[in-house]
Order: sequence, then structure tokens, then C-alpha cells
Amino acid sequence: MSEATGRELQNVEPVVANVPAERAINLAQNDVLDLSGLNDTQIAEIKRQHADGMVSVQVKAAEMKLDVTALDAALTSFTDQTAKASQAGAHATIQHSQTTSIGKTEVVIGNTDRAAAGKINSGSNTHLRTLLVVAVVAIAVVVLVGLFRGHP
Repeated sequence: MSEATGRELQNVEPVVANVPAERAINLAQNDVLDLSGLNDTQIAEIKRQHADGMVSVQVKAAEMKLDVTALDAALTSFTDQTAKASQAGAHATIQHSQTTSIGKTEVVIGNTDRAAAGKINSGSNTHLRTLLVVAVVAIAVVVLVGLFRGHP
């Protein structure tokens, strides 16, 4: 017996129902939701929910398209500014971080070694360094107090 991989569903031939259009919702190219067992009120409600869902999908797609366009414009601007700095004989590192509908994007662009390394100096790194410094100072204070306690 072979294990199910989930791909079996992709190979199932779609069933096209002979249902009147007013009694069905087209979900995709060949997928039809048969509503023939429902009354007119139930059909109207399901069609309303389907329309609401389709509007939500369209809104999300438009939002994501705007976010991608804005990110593309920002990256183009960062690259152009770095090129201008290079032409002027200056060094530049541009660091940018944002979270949008397409996810979190962190970018380092520039003509410096730090930019070439592509490492983001995030706030958590700064906090970690600060915590490390505080810990070292605290240990030093404890050691000094221990040393001076032993002397009258």
C-alpha cells in the first residue's frame, strides 16, 4: 500500500454539475458549489458571503500590489542615492526595514564594507550589546566589592 502524499486530490477529475446558475456558485474555473438543496434565503446569504469574500480577496491583492510597488520604488531610490554618492566620491550605507502585507523586508544598500556584508544593525543587536556591557560592569562591581571586603 502506498502512502498518501496529498497530490491525489490534484489528479481528481472535476465534476461539473448540471445545476442552474441561480442555484450554484462558481468557486474557480471548474469548481461549482451546488446549492440546490437550499432555499432562496439560504442561497442569497451564501452568495452574499461569497461576494464579500471575493471583495476581501481583491482588496488584499490590491494592498499587496501597492506594497510591492512601494518597496520597488524605495529600493530603486536607495540604489540611485548610493550610485550618486559613489559618483561624488562619498561612502553611503542605507539601512531600511519595514513590515507590510507582503511580510518583513530588511535591506542594506551601499558602497561600504558594512553594506557589502549585508548585515542589518537591528535594535535587538543594540539591546544585546547594551545588556552585555551592563552584565560585564555588574560582574566587575561584584568582583571589586569582593576584593575590598577582604581588606579592613
